[in-house]
Amino acid sequence: MRIPRLGGALAALAFALLATTAAQAIVPITDAQSRNRDAIARQLAPQHSYALVIGISEFDNAGWTDLGGVHGEVENVGAALQQQGFTIVPESRIGRVDHKTMTEAIAQFFATYGSKAENRLVVYVATHGYSDPSRPDADGYLVASDGGAPRDGAVTNGYSVKQLSSALTSLAAQHVFLFFNSCFSGSMLPEPTRESNNLLGNKPGTALSKETVDWTLDLLSHNARLVLTAGNASQTVPDANNPFSLAVVDALNGEADVDGDGIILGTEIAQFVRGRVARATRLAGHANDPVFAVLPKLVPPVEPRPDAPDAGRLDYALQGDFIFLAPDGPKQTAAGEGEQQALLKDKQSRLLANQYLACIDCPTMVEVPGVSADTRVALAATEITYAQWDACFRESACTRYLPDDGLGRGDRPAGGVTWLDALEYANWLATKTGTDAPCIDYRLPTADEWRSAALYGTHGNVTWEAAVADNAAVCWGCGPGQDGTAAIRTAASPANPAGLYDMVGNLWEWVDQDAGACDLTAIRQNGQCAPGLVLGGSYATRADALPLIEAGGAAPRTGNDRPWSSPTIGFRVACDVKRG
Repeated sequence: MRIPRLGGALAALAFALLATTAAQAIVPITDAQSRNRDAIARQLAPQHSYALVIGISEFDNAGWTDLGGVHGEVENVGAALQQQGFTIVPESRIGRVDHKTMTEAIAQFFATYGSKAENRLVVYVATHGYSDPSRPDADGYLVASDGGAPRDGAVTNGYSVKQLSSALTSLAAQHVFLFFNSCFSGSMLPEPTRESNNLLGNKPGTALSKETVDWTLDLLSHNARLVLTAGNASQTVPDANNPFSLAVVDALNGEADVDGDGIILGTEIAQFVRGRVARATRLAGHANDPVFAVLPKLVPPVEPRPDAPDAGRLDYALQGDFIFLAPDGPKQTAAGEGEQQALLKDKQSRLLANQYLACIDCPTMVEVPGVSADTRVALAATEITYAQWDACFRESACTRYLPDDGLGRGDRPAGGVTWLDALEYANWLATKTGTDAPCIDYRLPTADEWRSAALYGTHGNVTWEAAVADNAAVCWGCGPGQDGTAAIRTAASPANPAGLYDMVGNLWEWVDQDAGACDLTAIRQNGQCAPGLVLGGSYATRADALPLIEAGGAAPRTGNDRPWSSPTIGFRVACDVKRG
């Protein structure tokens, strides 16, 4: 359902993962890059790009509130799509659109423009949505103007997911992007997968190079069917000043090109919208969590696109992606690198020999000698921050948006973390490792590894109390302004001799003490495991209790259907380091 509601001011997420680095100077596009951009633009030509935009603002049933904001919304979205070279087709509708008209418009759109493999199709629908949140397998509905009240999990004269699936079945068009500004997404979409993808992982590092042209064509030759919705089944979506539509427009206008290479992928749009809407709607006191999914289509088209690479070598089990061009071109350095790539390289160049950084939003890993007799082990330099968590959330690998209760995000440690949250994050980090990456097998540290790292640099029979005294702990009464009410930003106190921050205080940290008995599969299937172990104390631990925290504490380990969490609990990750 959507509700008439004035949205709050939109706010961009602040990222402060390491010490800030001056942005690289942005240089204009070269003649060669201009020619390469034109070559990509020909692949995305208007004669292959069509958009169906439907905005339903009037409803016969009083249970569905009229949506006055829809008119302006679809006009703005349509204008952004036109700037991207899309033709807004005559089947588009706005105002009163009954079920018969909507069904015929979608069917006609797919029949007319879905017959060629090279065609790119966008469908944007703004209306009320419905699915029964108490029924995990319930169908989802887009509500037409003559839609009835929900009954037994269904909506009379609602356009159902089953209708949509049927309409998509026979499409030859390989690239389809569905935007639904409604809130039934949880029941209609499969679990999103963010597994590493050979095609996306091979994205060229140099902006608008000849390799980019070839990579783009390879990507376009594979199937991509993406769905992005404004909220889940239990949420209502605001009407006026709608954050979802505003974020989609800004994404299409270039803001989703976060890495600055001049290419905007559909997944980059989804990540931008997901992060922006989750933050903005919480600031407005009305949470929405956009859901992004990839609908599988693994078979080749009957007639491949005319400019496709050798069809015999294409693996259609690989997922393609929707592609847009950033209107203002790449944000690049003199070397032709994207701005974010240059920033990552600069940060990596400043690391010590025992420190590793896999991506700009990843934690800095610090190898700590002696924590394991069998393997080389690194731990995150800090507890995982909100900025680092938000990167995982944007990519849909982390299910929950962790609230900060208005205390600030950025480099504050993320609290309220469930056991499943921590496992999802470690699993996401594992997708960032490449063949040359030092870190493999991201996971939670064991209790022994954690304690060894916390006591690193001590010699002889040192008590935990003495070790704590040598650290600048973040706890209740441990320093100025530490009143037990909130965590402070990470690395605000000095590191221990291993180069690890906040091993004592700030947040309790999850550790793995049962060798994977409660892994992702187990916690998702069972909903809970035996209580787990947290170590280190928190900002709410009194100073005189710190010497007693060596044993740690027990905390419930739950899935996220009925999550248990505490604002005092966070985590840091560990990884095994390649030998040599």
